[in-house]
Parts: sequence; C-alpha cells; structure tokens
Amino acid sequence: MNEVMNVGETILLDGEPLSLVTRAGVEAWIEKGVGHSSRYDQVRDPFDGQIKYRCLYEKKGVDMPFVLVNDPDSAEGVRVILFDV
Repeated sequence: MNEVMNVGETILLDGEPLSLVTRAGVEAWIEKGVGHSSRYDQVRDPFDGQIKYRCLYEKKGVDMPFVLVNDPDSAEGVRVILFDV
C-alpha cells in the first residue's frame, strides 16, 4: 500500500505532496468563485482495511492537488475523509 505521511499543511503520498483542504475551505472557494474540480480515488482504509474513496480537488492556478480532510479542531485531529463504497 502507498505510504502516507502528514507533514503539516500537506500530506506526502509516496513522496508526492497533496495540499489539505477542509469542507469549509471548499465552501470558501465556492463563495469567492474560485475555479476548481473534484474527483475520487479508491484507497484502502488503514484502520479497517475496507476499500473507500477519498476526494481530491484541483484548484485553478495551483499545480498541487488538494485532499479533503476533516476540521483540524475536531477530536480526531486532521484526517483524510474517506467515503464508503
């Protein structure tokens, strides 16, 4: 499986950086009219081993993709949000 490391404002996935964005961040893009697109990648949940999906965003004018994470102030801390199949 791919190695994932959290290094602050980015996550490294097999050495390639992904920026982090919360739902509130995406909502702010929408409110400001920032161009973006989304897609889903299939991944294995490291906790239960089940196949799930993570949401990736591409923001206009930014080369690095963003991965959707939960609110950093939540009890779990920053975690990539995974969606069931």
